[in-house]
Amino acid sequence: MQAGPETATRSPGNSSPSDHLPGEQARFLSAGQAVSLVLALVAVILVADQLTKSWITARYGPCGNPTFTPVLGRFAGFSYVCNSGTAFSRFENSAFVWLPVLLAVGVVAWLWVRSLHGARLMQQLAFGLIIGGALGNVIDRARLGYVVDFVDLRLSDQLRWYVFNVADSCICIGVALLALAFWRAETTSQKEAATPEPAA
Repeated sequence: MQAGPETATRSPGNSSPSDHLPGEQARFLSAGQAVSLVLALVAVILVADQLTKSWITARYGPCGNPTFTPVLGRFAGFSYVCNSGTAFSRFENSAFVWLPVLLAVGVVAWLWVRSLHGARLMQQLAFGLIIGGALGNVIDRARLGYVVDFVDLRLSDQLRWYVFNVADSCICIGVALLALAFWRAETTSQKEAATPEPAA
């Protein structure tokens, strides 16, 4: 008995590696490969983040030394800050500080699990950076009650960025990569949808 023509269609967001040309399949990972990549990246980030924070704490003493120590001239250096808030010191010294943290972790975990079907390399690198950075700061908050920040970028004492750490850097890079990955995936899906299927 001969099977009839396949009538089911897939939405662009649910495409699988087999739906793409051979040259494009290198962009995709199996679920197992994606999980292994993300876990390995998380482990590397956690080690780097916790080692740098331990070094800063040992060098400058417990809970903060806001004095600027120049490393690259007067524009970049170290200022040891104990951040009891969330990103950009929001919810500082607040009993609700864990609420946005847990909400953000839950959303990222949900997005990552959904991404494992037809996982793309850039997408998984982004999730690894975000999850690793988030866990690095969560470990600080659970262990110390605050997050150790120390990288200080500035043009002057008045014109300066928020003091941050390795984990924060990974989160920011990961978010940018994730946005780029979703944009590229959406662009590819639109091109595929616009391409007429060959006649049977």
